Amino acid sequence: MNREILDQIRFTGRVLHELGLVSSHGGNLSIREGDSLYITKTGRMAGFLKDEDIIKLPIYQETDRDREASIELIVHREIYKQNQNINAIVHAHPITAIVLGYFLEEFTPIDIEGKLFIKKVAVVNVSQPSASLELALSVAHKFKEGYNTVIVRTHGSFTVGKTIDEALKYTSTLENSANIFYRFKQWKKMIE
Repeated sequence: MNREILDQIRFTGRVLHELGLVSSHGGNLSIREGDSLYITKTGRMAGFLKDEDIIKLPIYQETDRDREASIELIVHREIYKQNQNINAIVHAHPITAIVLGYFLEEFTPIDIEGKLFIKKVAVVNVSQPSASLELALSVAHKFKEGYNTVIVRTHGSFTVGKTIDEALKYTSTLENSANIFYRFKQWKKMIE
């Protein structure tokens, strides 16, 4: 097991938890290493990950150990298969962004940081919004189109990057931008 990758995943999980971007046992993280990926195991607490809470699996084949991994393993694998330039994935449950996903088909941030880092956010609406091939194909396709951030209606967000730090930045920016957008709409309504 790669010590640096384990440390990066553990650090990212702690930040997600501290920023309130996941519930106690929500979200999952992965990093690509060649034809393998390191991914958090199912049901683990993102903010308190230990080395044994992370598993290394092949990207291009299923194994008997797959059931130990996060239920979103199918999504992580498909993203890596379709996007060779992606090396890390963060799946979180940012509350305001999820709410926006109920009402928007695409989210365009209005704040400078959001415009700079995430530009536009795809919203995916699928019949099985968790752990499904339908979700995996839909999200992977959005990243292939050039998005770095996707909201899954009723579920959460997926962000990607060349590093897990980059994917974390997009997740954090998404929630900040969603909050700014939401508050802007509230104040605009009150003022008009």
